[in-house]
Amino acid sequence: MQANFNQIITKMKTEAKPPCFFPVVKRPAVSCRKVIKLILILFIQLPFISHGQSAGNSLAPVRGNYKMFESLSPKPKAASLDIDKLRFPFDQAWADKVLAAKPVYLQTVTVDDFKLPDPPANSSDQTRAELNYLLYLQHNRTAEDISSSIYLSDHLDTPPSQVGQALGYWTEPQKLPLTDSLMDRVTTDGNFFLWSLKFKYSRVRPYMVEPRIHDLEESKASSYPSGHVTYAYIYAFIYGELAPEFSDYFMAKAYMMSHARQIIGVHYPSDCEGSRIFARQFVDKLFANEKFRKDFEKVKKEWAAKREESWNSALPVTGK
Repeated sequence: MQANFNQIITKMKTEAKPPCFFPVVKRPAVSCRKVIKLILILFIQLPFISHGQSAGNSLAPVRGNYKMFESLSPKPKAASLDIDKLRFPFDQAWADKVLAAKPVYLQTVTVDDFKLPDPPANSSDQTRAELNYLLYLQHNRTAEDISSSIYLSDHLDTPPSQVGQALGYWTEPQKLPLTDSLMDRVTTDGNFFLWSLKFKYSRVRPYMVEPRIHDLEESKASSYPSGHVTYAYIYAFIYGELAPEFSDYFMAKAYMMSHARQIIGVHYPSDCEGSRIFARQFVDKLFANEKFRKDFEKVKKEWAAKREESWNSALPVTGK
């Protein structure tokens, strides 16, 4: 296990530039048919996922297997166990590099302003149950499960134009400079606090605690919270404000991302739930920020104008 830590540190030190949270790796071409099917099932059958999720509202209560895991003890089995001393490798130069880009909107916010539950101890009943669950997923995952989960992971950052096109707001790619700029600034803020939280908690990845876990993606950052899942929920909350009638669709996609990261063995369920909590607090803080609200209003007008333009172009041409 220590050898794994040393290998990660060595790779981190030799990177030419800080990576984003989403590993850029070559994947075999996969069909997204199952992904679309599962999202549509959730879209039709699980509208309750988005209940209470609009900006400024309280977070929907934990449910399903996440609720079951949280009912178990997160405390260490005993004091000073070696397994509970494991921490994801930290390198100060690396931290300085990835935290160099400061927040644009949340300049007065600190990492301690986010109130996340501490991840459960490595020796706890909760962690053991979560690891057993990941082993169960690993044992039963099919090639299609793997390919669809990897597809979701590799296609998280969908351009805003494609988002609107998928909703039927417009039928051709659109130039959305205000939306693109807003989401770039949101990402800058999000990355700063995500890295800060990952360094704060330094939770080891599942395979570092349970060697029977065969993760299918190289991990360059600590486990808690999940970057992929955090951004899936951030996008869900923000796009849900731009297109409220599709908020359940966006939440379904975020829920699917959470499950996908567990299928490929890179995150505990509690990582994903912590990400959902963080994303809700992060977006609430954005909407409490005057500069963000002004920019967001401009984006709403940009979307409305593009929708109207697309609608007008679709109207039948009447005779003179």
